[in-house]
Amino acid sequence: MKTRIYIDGYNLYYGCLKRTPYKWLDLNTLFTRHILPSSSPIIDSYDDVSIKYFTADIVGKASRSADSLTDQQTYHRALQFSASDGQFEIVKGYYSVNQTRAFKVNEVNPKTPPYQCEYVDIWKLEEKQTDVNIAVESLFDVMTDESLEQVVFVTNDTDLARALEKIRALNRVKIGLVIPTTDSVRMPNEKLDALADWTRRNITLDELKASQLPRSVGGGRKPAVKPTTWYGAPQIIEQIFECLLPVLNNRTKCWRWLETSPPAFDDLPELSGLPITLLDDDATADLVLLYAKRFSDISKKKNQ
Repeated sequence: MKTRIYIDGYNLYYGCLKRTPYKWLDLNTLFTRHILPSSSPIIDSYDDVSIKYFTADIVGKASRSADSLTDQQTYHRALQFSASDGQFEIVKGYYSVNQTRAFKVNEVNPKTPPYQCEYVDIWKLEEKQTDVNIAVESLFDVMTDESLEQVVFVTNDTDLARALEKIRALNRVKIGLVIPTTDSVRMPNEKLDALADWTRRNITLDELKASQLPRSVGGGRKPAVKPTTWYGAPQIIEQIFECLLPVLNNRTKCWRWLETSPPAFDDLPELSGLPITLLDDDATADLVLLYAKRFSDISKKKNQ
């Protein structure tokens, strides 16, 4: 079944990925191996799936980290490198950052109505054009691609209801809806849900975990490499490097060490997988750190 997926990147990030170690997400794997087979009532193969990913470049002055924009661009490169020709496209809007005024929530009594609250200056950060871009792209695709059989929207934004109404009126494709949240508490928007042929109410953490890109994705002059801060235990990773660098000399060799099975030690608990797969949890990353220290100590003794 020829399927095109329209992903609201902003909704996906804040609904599923923020504060998780699963930001290095392989979108194609997530949908072709997990979401579509378990959601669509139509039993068919999903070997003809394309994705349009709607996002905007992070604005430096509004980001919490100096590396945020670079990390985002690295991820976008990884997505493009990992996709087959014509199967993936990034459609960008932009962020608007403006000073404005708004009512401040009363910290003592948050239920105080706005008109009784203090009116203060604020920074307002908005992502622009995403909804319009999704609506335009999806309608254009349905109207011009006669081979298209299904469109899937990853959003819960009511602003897209009108676009879905028009697509349903054309009666050419099936409509799927995926709510970008990791729990099932957030209910689907009623208008969108009513217009969809099927709705997936959440994306599980297990599905996100099982749909990660390789650490290094080749495709250009240099590969796109997962940022260290996108792992679950970045501080412990740096401690691991501090142990390994004196004997391995550079970070590339340190990463290679993490991607291979170290020898077993009778006095250390057995690793449940390759060290590289154990860096998203403090407890397992600490165990890798113990192995790194032991490896470093043994290597130093050999070189004496």
